[in-house]
Amino acid sequence: MLALVGSVAALSFTFGDQMSRGLAFIALVAGAVLSCLLAWRANRQSERLRQARALGQAMEHAEQLHGERVRQQAVLEVLTARIQGLRGRLDQANLRACKQQQELSTVRGNYEALRVELEFQASLTTGATVVELAPREEAPDPWVTARELWRDAEVPAVKQPA
Repeated sequence: MLALVGSVAALSFTFGDQMSRGLAFIALVAGAVLSCLLAWRANRQSERLRQARALGQAMEHAEQLHGERVRQQAVLEVLTARIQGLRGRLDQANLRACKQQQELSTVRGNYEALRVELEFQASLTTGATVVELAPREEAPDPWVTARELWRDAEVPAVKQPA
């Protein structure tokens, strides 16, 4: 419609008299202003539509992020509960290990005391031979018994009684 009015006004401006030229000029200016207003309105409407779409996408993305955050919070709570349970079990295991280490030390002490006592009683019985050992360069193993040392009597460091 605007194109039809513009073409009639252009013909009238070109071939018409003074009054029709003035009216044609006013019609052309009014048509130009009207087309600018219509273009501005269409541009504004398309910009609003684009912003509404962007807002909709942003809101949808925000909902997705919120849902993911809720799921991650639930996973974090489960993992925290499991870690606390495992820490409790670790503390109990460490406590048991300490108690067992104490018992082991006690048993080793009892074993060593019993071994010394048995060797002492064996040396006090009749017919027991006392063996004098020469000092060694290296420290003997504390867990070696007197019988094991006697078995190694062939070693030149062991002196047989005369």
